[in-house]
Amino acid sequence: MIDEHGAAVVEIRGLTKRYGGELALDHVDLELRAGEVHALLGENGAGKSTLIKILAGVVAADEGSIETRGSLAFVHQDLGLCEHLSVAENVALAMGYERRRRLISFPRTERRVAEKLAALSIDISPRALVGELAQDERVMVAVARAFALDARAIVLDEVSSSLPGPEVSRLSEALRAARRSGVAFIYVTHRLSEIFGLADRVTVLRDGRRIVTEEVAGLRHDDVVAWILGSAQAAEERQAVPRPRREGEPRLRVEGLIGPGLAEPVSFDAAPGEVVAFCGLVGCGARELAEMLGGARLPTSGRAMLDGAALPLGRPHALRAAGCTYVPGDRQHAGGVFTLSIRENLFLHRHAGDGFVRGPSVERAGARALVERFAVRPPRAVDRSLATLSGGNQQKVIAGRALRGVPKLLVVDDPTAGVDVGSRAQMHEIMRRAADDGTVLVMASTDFEEVAAQADRALVLSHGRVHAELTGAALTEERLAQASYGAGSPESLLTVE
Repeated sequence: MIDEHGAAVVEIRGLTKRYGGELALDHVDLELRAGEVHALLGENGAGKSTLIKILAGVVAADEGSIETRGSLAFVHQDLGLCEHLSVAENVALAMGYERRRRLISFPRTERRVAEKLAALSIDISPRALVGELAQDERVMVAVARAFALDARAIVLDEVSSSLPGPEVSRLSEALRAARRSGVAFIYVTHRLSEIFGLADRVTVLRDGRRIVTEEVAGLRHDDVVAWILGSAQAAEERQAVPRPRREGEPRLRVEGLIGPGLAEPVSFDAAPGEVVAFCGLVGCGARELAEMLGGARLPTSGRAMLDGAALPLGRPHALRAAGCTYVPGDRQHAGGVFTLSIRENLFLHRHAGDGFVRGPSVERAGARALVERFAVRPPRAVDRSLATLSGGNQQKVIAGRALRGVPKLLVVDDPTAGVDVGSRAQMHEIMRRAADDGTVLVMASTDFEEVAAQADRALVLSHGRVHAELTGAALTEERLAQASYGAGSPESLLTVE
């Protein structure tokens, strides 16, 4: 039986959790009502992850109570879907398969899953392979799987962090349809623009405390930023920071690069200090291109020249020696060694200037300086395991390793995915400083706002092909979205200063 809209389906009272001497949650209250989307915001380390782990039963609270009316389900950032199985099979793994004469009946299972999808206004065939779906469709399959468990409340934990703006809009429409059935959502995100028009209420955590719970209607963006940061600082950039146009001979030349994920060869030049972004919808080929230049993927043909010397593509150690560093987008599987400490991860790779003799005490001092520079929380415990940090703080450690020197070429994949509003601004500032020092910065990003604000030039990929090159007045979120969907001719989209 579905609770009436407005009735509480989850009530949290006085939730408290300590890790050693640190207070991760400090008597937090939160109420989730049937049929609402409740945004949960806060910087990395504010306590969001701890609260969700307690809700999921992964860790135990030290104090407080949780009362639920109906079951809870969770959709995490990695979604946990089996890409080689169909939509129906993925959902059936949670709700169970329909049977006929004690044998699995796939037609009956598909019909039941189709009913679940229709109830959420999700227009996806139950027979479709999950691996062939767009990212927003995969997110909604994960939501449907949770919905199939007859959950009255679903926690969406950073599920939109890898989605570009248009796909976030489609996700929002599906969630609004799901609300009509009485399902409630806790929506965790760092993209503040998402909560306006989607969420009903917002709760902000800071330093383990609940700062405020308010109705979203009537809120201003700057008010939310102030609650998150504890000041009136508008940390999320609204406009691009004026930067001088880059002149001179190209420092990076990429010629005919092609490999998995790219349908046509890609060629481009970049001047010293230039920020070149590759963007598009999820699966467009931008991530694969970054992986090739960063050393995580071997191209099938093509070459790249840095300061006139051929880059050893496909050889990560040799690339680092040549002055190229890489920040992967998949921090969980490719970014860090989670069984090692923060200090050990920061100094996992030897950089020029490190010296031949380096002991733990020297590393510890250097690690503390980098942790302070990147605002990693907690600020001084550099010998604690990387796995104990929140996702955003893990990402800052991985970025800190790449930027502790002055690379000639920095390749970054979705640099601020899962990073809070304050750290996002700080990361952008660090990237700009690297560019000001002459570093060529190649960025793959699904965040159109980030690309419009940070890039000097954007190459938009669609189905593995460069569909448009935008610069100057054409480099806007609207034009990026238009080009990502293959709309308009390349000539109609191109504007050069």
